[in-house]
Amino acid sequence: MGDLAEAERLWDHLGEIACLTFVKGVDEAEALRRLGAYPDTIGEKDPDELLEEFESDNPQYGLAVGLGPWSVVIEPMGFCGADNTLLRAVSVGTEAVAVLRHDYASAAFAYAVDGELITDFEPSYPDPAVMRGVDPQRLWPAMRAVGFRPPDQDDEQTSQPTMAMALLLTQRITGVTVPPRPLDQPRLYAELEPWFAVTHHPRDLLTADRLSPERHAAPLVAAVEAADPATQRRVAVSEVHRQAVALGLAGTPGLDDALSAATAGTGSPITIDSPLGHRVRTWLAAARNASELDPGERQHAYALGWFTSALRGVLNPDPRAAALAAAKPLTSEIPGLSDHALRAQMIEALRA
Repeated sequence: MGDLAEAERLWDHLGEIACLTFVKGVDEAEALRRLGAYPDTIGEKDPDELLEEFESDNPQYGLAVGLGPWSVVIEPMGFCGADNTLLRAVSVGTEAVAVLRHDYASAAFAYAVDGELITDFEPSYPDPAVMRGVDPQRLWPAMRAVGFRPPDQDDEQTSQPTMAMALLLTQRITGVTVPPRPLDQPRLYAELEPWFAVTHHPRDLLTADRLSPERHAAPLVAAVEAADPATQRRVAVSEVHRQAVALGLAGTPGLDDALSAATAGTGSPITIDSPLGHRVRTWLAAARNASELDPGERQHAYALGWFTSALRGVLNPDPRAAALAAAKPLTSEIPGLSDHALRAQMIEALRA
């Protein structure tokens, strides 16, 4: 096992934002695929090429390092693995650990086994009261061994090298150590798109809790909750079809088939290499790069981002979730995608 000084040097090498996702019992390529790697981007890059990716505005990407019984996907300037919904998917049939350093937001640590989140916590504030998971206290003996203490027992916790401690905790779970300068050698690389790796995501769904920033959410959520499952399903598919027409996406190869399957409640995830999957890739890329576009193009790109969430959500076998996903773009305030009349129409359809 390494020590705190070695762990701090590794974080210094990786930079101020970096995520490490460890996956047990898979090789480097499979670890990348589990995080949503585009198959046609998987390949080896040398250190100079990795540095170019690191310094560019490239889409989210990761590089993989084999560590014997585990593989680790490293995301310089990225944080896909820190999404607990994705980590649960990554862990199906095995185990996965993610540790995120983020100097401008919250850091994170999470451990999942066979699709279940065991525990997660913020390394600078390891408070048992706010840890989540099916067994949030499972790692406490190992956490104490590397130096973590509950905040009420150690007021100086935030001044401790908590990210180094989180890395040592990962080493205790996995029994493996990341090489000291992993970016200095050729590594297997891929562009990552978790949209394809997660069949259903809570972010797809409209919410109306008091912390929700989305306007006009409450009446839509109430209408969805009051509708019967058949109505929820019918209205959800109809609304996503309307959005496709409004955005000029009608006739996209595979889209009608996907919505027909959603109508029957037999929808399956859209695969990366399908004709529709290739189109979704372009929509996701446009939405991700929307801020760099001219104002006219920017609004359409943002709309594509809202639509991709609705599309994935409407394939959910739960009709309530499908309806909440379809309703979410109606709170976007994007002309053609959302306005008062369109919201009223969906509410009326749900009440019919």
